[in-house]
Amino acid sequence: MKSILILFFLILIAIPLMAQEEISQYINQIKSELAPDKRTAIFSVEHRIDGKNLSISGEVSEIEFKLILLNKLNANYKYQITDEVNVLPDKKLGKKVLGITKISVANIRSKPEHPAELATQAILGTPVRVLKSQGPWYLIQTPDSYLGWVDHDGIELMTEEEFSAWSKKPKIIFTDMYGLVEDLESNTVISDIVCGAILAKENETDEYYEVEFPDGRRGKIRKISAANYDSWADKLNFAPDYILQSAKKMVGFPYLWGGTSIKGIDCSGFTKTAFFQNGLVLPRDANQQAQIGEDVPFDKDLTQLIPGDLIFFGRKSDGVQSERISHVGIYLGAKLFIHSSGRVRIDSFQKEHPNYNEFRFSTIVRIKRILIPEQIEKIKISNNKFYQAK
Repeated sequence: MKSILILFFLILIAIPLMAQEEISQYINQIKSELAPDKRTAIFSVEHRIDGKNLSISGEVSEIEFKLILLNKLNANYKYQITDEVNVLPDKKLGKKVLGITKISVANIRSKPEHPAELATQAILGTPVRVLKSQGPWYLIQTPDSYLGWVDHDGIELMTEEEFSAWSKKPKIIFTDMYGLVEDLESNTVISDIVCGAILAKENETDEYYEVEFPDGRRGKIRKISAANYDSWADKLNFAPDYILQSAKKMVGFPYLWGGTSIKGIDCSGFTKTAFFQNGLVLPRDANQQAQIGEDVPFDKDLTQLIPGDLIFFGRKSDGVQSERISHVGIYLGAKLFIHSSGRVRIDSFQKEHPNYNEFRFSTIVRIKRILIPEQIEKIKISNNKFYQAK
């Protein structure tokens, strides 16, 4: 009799535990479908079962994540569901859930602290989505969907109305590699500025654009170093030659882990910058960039490659270890490629060349062609929702 009671007690314990585990696995399955990459989406959901009640809590970065989760749980389980999932942006932010980068290069970190890893950067004028705050730090999402923490000095917070008003203002884009913004009257420097920065255009003279920063500061930029944004956008040409010209202008610039500006640039930050200078917004990291475009067959003579193709390096899948992409470069033609490794440099896949890079040649994993019409349409800056006036 005692053993039967013990067995019955164990069954009573086991059934809820099995249900907990089953729902946990089901929620993880939904997460893998909706938000497989934690670098670009937040899906942090926990659950608790109490009798016939199922409580879910946590946070998600998109309302669609929550709605799909609730619908699937309701359709597959007979629990009374209590919804405590917070959809970002956090209500504590109030109405200021958007922002514009207000310094030449804002460092975006993996955690809300300065010693944390540099995850990425945003240059002056980059629009961002603000998700939540912690002290003087804000969790933001950049136009390539990347998530990270920036301190309050890096961005100007805006309401949707303020963001819309800013987006509709005439703009200039800085086209030189590096320069300075001067005060309108005194010619003193109010900021430095790097290639790709976007500011509001207030006026222009024969020599200068008069510009406004997102935080209201005003200054002037030499017209020879910038262009009217609309004119620049209308003249964009997505032919490989233009990408390669932009890439070659950065030769010698230093490598910086997490860098996506000419002040310091990692391998995928380099490809991002070369493409952005030509109006295309690539994903942030190398293994994310490898997910777009068209696969190009690889042979040791590189017969299928054309200039502008992205070459990805790392470790191939061997049945035991999975593929791992750790580096990216741009093919120049004639077995030459340009990449950021120590510095931006041009290396060769040809043994006789003085810049032959045997290591990179032996670790080619994948080649992708990005500059094809259907892919270009997807990544054009004009089609990126962050850059569109609302």
